[in-house]
Formats: sequence, C-alpha cells, structure tokens
Amino acid sequence: MAQAECITTAICELVSRGQPPKSTNRRPVHTEFVAALAGNVPHPIHSEADPEDLERRADQLEKIFAALHVYLTATLADSVQNVPGSTLDRLDHLFQKFSADVLGVIRSAPAEIRVHENWRVS
Repeated sequence: MAQAECITTAICELVSRGQPPKSTNRRPVHTEFVAALAGNVPHPIHSEADPEDLERRADQLEKIFAALHVYLTATLADSVQNVPGSTLDRLDHLFQKFSADVLGVIRSAPAEIRVHENWRVS
C-alpha cells in the first residue's frame, strides 16, 4: 500500500497547487491491475474450510486490494482538476477502511473456527 500512499500524496500536492495534472498514460496502471488479478486467482474454499484456507484467502485479497487501490488512485488522478482534494481524501479513506474491515473479518474467522471446533469436541 506504500505505492498507493505515494500516488495519493502526489494527487493531493497537485490539488493544493491548483495545477492540472500532466497527461498520463493509464495503460500501464490498467495492465498492472489486470496482472495482479491474474496472478492472484483464488482457490476454491469448500464447505468445510479450515483456518489456513481463510488465512490464504485474506492474503490473496490483501494483494488484490493493494492493486485496486493503486488503480483507483490513478483513475481519480485523471479527474483531479475537477474533484476537490477533500473528496479524494475521503474516497481514499473509505477504500482503506473497507479493505481493512474485510481483511479483519476474514483474518479473525480462523480463531472463531478453532473456538467452535474446540467447543464441538468438548
């Protein structure tokens, strides 16, 4: 996510100076996002998921969210002259909160599964 934070900072600097961004070629960002999706194909989780399945899924989603964050930030950079900086900050904050919440739920599930399994065995 460090790369995304760098892009967000650059966008905010452009907004604060009131200068329109230079024309950028979005194809590389799009290609990187598609490559991130293709390189992180999720394996199916069957009805009896074990904690390791969920941990691997969280790791996979974390990579996808990082790539999506960079992609969205670059996409919003095209609109920087027409969107107030506070809106960009708000969208960035909402995305980071959403991805952290999703990953938090998935990462906490293995502990809950273990507790439930121990309860069933008792």
